Amino acid sequence: MNLTGKWKYKEDYGFGIAEGELYLKQEGDVLSGKIVFTDKLEDEEPYMIQEFLTGRVEDDEIELIAEEYDIIHSDFPVHYELDAWAGNIIDEKTIIGFSMDDQGIEGKFEFVRIC
Repeated sequence: MNLTGKWKYKEDYGFGIAEGELYLKQEGDVLSGKIVFTDKLEDEEPYMIQEFLTGRVEDDEIELIAEEYDIIHSDFPVHYELDAWAGNIIDEKTIIGFSMDDQGIEGKFEFVRIC
C-alpha cells in the first residue's frame, strides 16, 4: 500500500486539540511531506502552523518526525516545539497512533485518507 496522498488529521494532546491536513509522499519505505493544522489550546486563541516532515514506513507501522515549522497565522507570538508521530496503519484509509513533542507532551492522533 502506498501512503502518498492527503489525510485529515486530528489529535488530542490533553491541553487542546489539533486539526488539519497531512500531505504525505511515499517513495519505497521513505516518507516526506507536511502537516498543516490549527492548534486550539484550552482557554487560548487558536493559531495555524505547518510542520515539514520526514519518516519511514515498515510493515504496518509509520514514524514521522517534524524537522522545521512555520507559523501560518497567529494573533500572538508563538514558540512551538517540533512533533514526532508513531502510528499503526489500520487499513488503507486510517492510521492511528501517538505523538510526542520536544517538551515531552504526548497526544493521540488519527489520520484519515481524503484522497
